[in-house]
Amino acid sequence: MKRTFHILFITIPLLLLITLFPVLSASDTSQTNGTQNGTNTSSSAEKVAFIIPHPDDETIGAGGTIGKLMANGTKIHFELMASGDGQGATLLNVTNYYKIDIPANSSSSYTKKLIREDSFKRVMTIYGCDDYNIQGYDDGTLTAAEVFTTMEDLYLNQGCTVFYTVTGDGNSDHMACYQGMLMMEMKYPNLEYREFPIYYYHASRPASLALTNNTTDEDVSQYTSKKLSAFQVYYNINTIHKIFYPYSDGLYSSSPERMYYIN
Repeated sequence: MKRTFHILFITIPLLLLITLFPVLSASDTSQTNGTQNGTNTSSSAEKVAFIIPHPDDETIGAGGTIGKLMANGTKIHFELMASGDGQGATLLNVTNYYKIDIPANSSSSYTKKLIREDSFKRVMTIYGCDDYNIQGYDDGTLTAAEVFTTMEDLYLNQGCTVFYTVTGDGNSDHMACYQGMLMMEMKYPNLEYREFPIYYYHASRPASLALTNNTTDEDVSQYTSKKLSAFQVYYNINTIHKIFYPYSDGLYSSSPERMYYIN
């Protein structure tokens, strides 16, 4: 009798363990997979930041790319650094096409600033983006340090891990963005960096200065409808010269768009 009792005492827990093991194992696996999937989802959801020197640079150089990213559900933040208020014989005088309110006795540069910032907001609406910030530096005053500080803040505090800006060229604000990204890449080399030339189609402009020789000409032809609408906004306020409209002379292109890339 005692022998039978001992056998039952050992056998019953063993049978229970055999019966319950698949259930327990599946539960553990489910919990593990849930954690891994959650981690993968959060880490794969890239947030992109565009660092824009002036209103219209984003559209001229990367409007199709922006449309492509937005269509794919990518979260994009736009940081407009300078307002495009510069005055000079070689610069166009803007027109208040959209009849925005301009305070009385505003200087011509301040008037231009308000009109160009308004045009940028209109373009953000066209692209379907409400995540943007306008810093409002005067033309020609932007520094690489200010661009770097902006990018670092976007990385550390807003989670941006992919950065786009313009290549360096003869414009000092463009150059500041190029240099600021260089500083960022040196400190955070594992992030992703993209540059696009503004004057790629201008034979008379200085050659683009980029962080890398890695380039690709992106076919964004199926995403250019919003780019063309945005381009129209800038053309309406007279910041796009008539000889560049409407992409018919090869100086600007709706597609492809040249991108320099790191990582």
